[in-house]
Amino acid sequence: MSKFEDFRNQYNSFLYKDYSVEYIESAYRIVYHFEIPGLCEFQSKWEFPAKERVDETILKALAFHLGMAETISYWKCACPKQLKVLCGTLSAEQKKWWKKLYYNGLGEFMYRNGIVVSKEDLVTIECEDKACAPLHDTQSYDGCLVSVGGGKDSVVSLEVLKGEKITTYSINGNATTKNVIAVCDHKQGDYAAKRILDKKILELNAEGYLNGHIPFSAVVAFSSFISAFLSGNRYIVLSNETSANETTVKDSFVNHQYSKSFEFEQDFVSYIKKVTDSDIHYFSLLRPLTEMQIAWLFSKCKSYHEVFRSCNAGSKQGIWCCNCPKCLFVYIILTPFLSQEELVHIFGENLLEKDSLDLDFRELTGIEENKPFECVGTRREVLVALKTFIARGGKSLLTERYKETIEAAPGELDEMLSEWVSENQVPEHFLEILKDFMNRA
Repeated sequence: MSKFEDFRNQYNSFLYKDYSVEYIESAYRIVYHFEIPGLCEFQSKWEFPAKERVDETILKALAFHLGMAETISYWKCACPKQLKVLCGTLSAEQKKWWKKLYYNGLGEFMYRNGIVVSKEDLVTIECEDKACAPLHDTQSYDGCLVSVGGGKDSVVSLEVLKGEKITTYSINGNATTKNVIAVCDHKQGDYAAKRILDKKILELNAEGYLNGHIPFSAVVAFSSFISAFLSGNRYIVLSNETSANETTVKDSFVNHQYSKSFEFEQDFVSYIKKVTDSDIHYFSLLRPLTEMQIAWLFSKCKSYHEVFRSCNAGSKQGIWCCNCPKCLFVYIILTPFLSQEELVHIFGENLLEKDSLDLDFRELTGIEENKPFECVGTRREVLVALKTFIARGGKSLLTERYKETIEAAPGELDEMLSEWVSENQVPEHFLEILKDFMNRA
């Protein structure tokens, strides 16, 4: 907390100075200029493939709002009290929207850095107040832009949408993302955006300035809208499930997955409609499902089992680190549907036999109050998966150690596999496709 207060007193403002949009060699390059006066200037860049020029009035508006999302990555190093926007306008409602994203999206960052501050006091947003009518877009759109991160969720979305016009979407695609996309033989194209973070922020992190988790899925949302606009895709398809709504820290608003939550999805759709009336729809295809249902569906997507990676630590190298809560969660959630031999083949070892994962196990199951700060399922889902594993004769170091707690947990596998979450924004056409896929699985 003292670092937070010291930095805010020393560096009072963050400037979103300007941005440029330039068409160069079949791509649009967007360059942002930010500054914390007295500390550092930053230059953040994006590159979006584009076969030809588009309506740059709309593109520049979308680029401005992506820049607002990008400010968070740089602002957090010193958390200045004021965010001054010098290159655009925001309505009072939009300012309120960004204050909410900053506060909820940085909930984990504040919690882990011991920062206690109200939403009202975290940051003020200063710029010309102006409410603008949505920019009219005359372009026609068709097809699905499917965001692919390399994990099991996006794999399920790709397979559910087999038969639809699919373009895969990735940002700075790593080894895992490329391998998963390569297995998908029914896509009609790949769209890869490039995000270039200013290395100065990494240097400041190394020097002891504040660092931590940002709502990166909000950055994905704004960048995917630009990508759909440039590629002509009508639907932006995410793979965020209902468990993303559960908070990470018990009895608090702190949620590692806030920008994957249904609340954020609704907020984003509402926000972007005020920017342009483009016929582009942003939604999460898997929102009606639980992690358990997704794991069940993924277990049948055998061609991806060798290449998918959900481990944040290892995905860039195309490996499972086998030493983090994300690896352990994916292992556990698949135990009702894959044999131990299959799981060990995928991960390289039996993670339920690792004493070093004891704390992660307790956090995932709710024995500890807080969940791991990772994109993992609910405590209930983890317990039901383990309960099923034990009921079928499964034994391991960790399940035997906490067997009494696991067996006393409420809920059954069949019950969880039949759930359907009505709070979603999935268009009716895709709801029918999803239901049909589940009936055939």
